[in-house]
Amino acid sequence: MSGQRAVGTALRVVLMSSLVGMGATGPAHAASDPVPAAGSSESADDVVQSMDPAELVRSMSIAMKTLNYEGDFVHVQGTHITSMNILHSSDDNGELERMRSLDGEAREVYRNHSLVTCIWPASQSVVVSKSKPRELLPKVDADLAANKRYRFTMGEPDRVAGLITHVVNVTPADTFRYGYRFWIDRDTHMLLRSMLLDGQRAVEQVMFTVIKYPESIDVARFEVETDSEQVSWLEPKKLQASSGLPEILADQVDRVDFANLPDGYREVSETYSPMLPDSAPISHVMLSDGMASVSVYVEYVPLAEQSEGAAGLSSMGAMNAYGLSSENAFITAVGEVPADTVQAIANAVKIH
Repeated sequence: MSGQRAVGTALRVVLMSSLVGMGATGPAHAASDPVPAAGSSESADDVVQSMDPAELVRSMSIAMKTLNYEGDFVHVQGTHITSMNILHSSDDNGELERMRSLDGEAREVYRNHSLVTCIWPASQSVVVSKSKPRELLPKVDADLAANKRYRFTMGEPDRVAGLITHVVNVTPADTFRYGYRFWIDRDTHMLLRSMLLDGQRAVEQVMFTVIKYPESIDVARFEVETDSEQVSWLEPKKLQASSGLPEILADQVDRVDFANLPDGYREVSETYSPMLPDSAPISHVMLSDGMASVSVYVEYVPLAEQSEGAAGLSSMGAMNAYGLSSENAFITAVGEVPADTVQAIANAVKIH
């Protein structure tokens, strides 16, 4: 695989992964937040301001994983708008999810307990990858409220898809990360709208227009629906892709290190995929600052086989990628972070 293919593949896979993530990251408890009783001296504003916004975001992240929900949402990147339908269920066996576009190419995404399958019927393209826990916020842990790189504040209550929502503003401390605004269902803590902010400018938005929370969802609704013509190409490609997934080599994982990373970013995981018949070995490193995440792909190919055109910055909405050539590898950093961040991270890569 050339460096240019690496950049293109990284952007497409991460963009689709982020789109998948928009529907499966979330809150848990369906209990409503306290509302002042009649005659109480405590106003609704007092209740809102007394809430811990970081705790509310953490509850949101649990709810999106554990709730059953079905609905339509719009995804806005600059002037590009797409609409999607999502079906999500959760039980003791884990999550099931199906997403399909409502406009443009009839693409679909299926996620079960072990695999994510992305289908583009028009181009007869199927991508199958091992499923990992997906979070709209890459890592929401017990230290979130003390994360000094972000400030959490409550906004004015609002309505989305006809439902009353809490609004949480997440403001970054520097220019190496985006800000966020979350509209969270008051009763279920489901994320109903999100906005990714570069300063005061919205670079990406997701908003439900319709949503419901069924008690249960028939698992048959998560099965791939195809006509006979599609089956002829879909099934062989799915089988070939899933059978060809490389096993992670644990004793060869620690191949990539970093020097002078932007403040707060740290390595979360590293995997190594050995050489396949049509591609070079690749290391994939995930970095996070507690909310934002960046994927770093290191493709081990000599300089002579790298594409000069793949180097430099590529952007698509809020997603930025930066490709960098080195003597024995092509490095790509990609994520929903500012352009300066992916460039700084790519330049910080040190290969063992």
